[in-house]
Amino acid sequence: MLYMVLIVITVVLIIQSVYLVYYKNQIKDIGNQLSFISEHHSFKMIQTQIKPKEINRLIHLCNAMLRNQRKLNQNFIEQKEEINATIMSLSHDIRTPLTSLDGYLQLAERSQSSNEKTEYVLMAQSRIKQIITLMDELFLYTKLKNPDYNLELEPVDVIKVLNKRLFTFIDDFSRIGYEPDISISEAPLFIEGNESALERVYENIIKNYFLHGAGALSIRYEEKQNEVLFHFSNMQKRNQPLNLDKIFTRFYKEDPSRPNQSSGLGLFIVKSLMEKMNGYVQADLKDDQFCISVAFKKSAKENRRVHGHDPAQHFNSRG
Repeated sequence: MLYMVLIVITVVLIIQSVYLVYYKNQIKDIGNQLSFISEHHSFKMIQTQIKPKEINRLIHLCNAMLRNQRKLNQNFIEQKEEINATIMSLSHDIRTPLTSLDGYLQLAERSQSSNEKTEYVLMAQSRIKQIITLMDELFLYTKLKNPDYNLELEPVDVIKVLNKRLFTFIDDFSRIGYEPDISISEAPLFIEGNESALERVYENIIKNYFLHGAGALSIRYEEKQNEVLFHFSNMQKRNQPLNLDKIFTRFYKEDPSRPNQSSGLGLFIVKSLMEKMNGYVQADLKDDQFCISVAFKKSAKENRRVHGHDPAQHFNSRG
């Protein structure tokens, strides 16, 4: 009897020893796989032939860490490519007005006519303003790319801000010979937003019209139960390509070969600011009629709005 017990114990010990050897070899193999993946930047995952509970958990954790690390590496590569693209695009956008600025200043210095000097200086000043605008858009772009950047939202009279912003473009509308065709409410209309961000949204949309639009700018508003929409529409210039799928992406330009005062960030900033204000923006093109629509959430204050006429309104509203 004792002999049988010893035999059983011996067999059990042999089995355990063999199992421990396989166990140690498996852990060694996992280490070798990790070393290979690390040294060769391989996209392989850890594999094993035997999977006891502890080994299986170890492999699961190792593979999870590998997936997370590869995701971080991919994000880093994408961010690096984005930074390089940003630097290349902005260096081109800034170099163009800087070159012309230098040229105008040289012409002003060489000119013997006071009238010509004045004209060249004015042209140089316009290029300085263009560079300031580009840098301002870049600064705002970097802030909006930060996920921790938030806007302080409060009730804002969206009609008042629109009229105020339109008023600043009076000279531009006079220059092209078209007054905007406006059909909006004359009464205050409150939304949950940020006044500075709202001004930038309107400004970039109107600037986009002056750069790429034709004919008169039409502005309509649509009021729904919990939101209000503003539709900015105009004719599209002939033979000017437009990709609606990319129009709100950074550095998108309808025709990159044509130099203009656009950084390609204007509508990207509009989209980002609208999202920060819990709203949205969309674009549509039908029969050469291009339309940008912005939608805002109504404020609780809207239920208590007071009817009145804003003295800043210069253009007659019809509706």
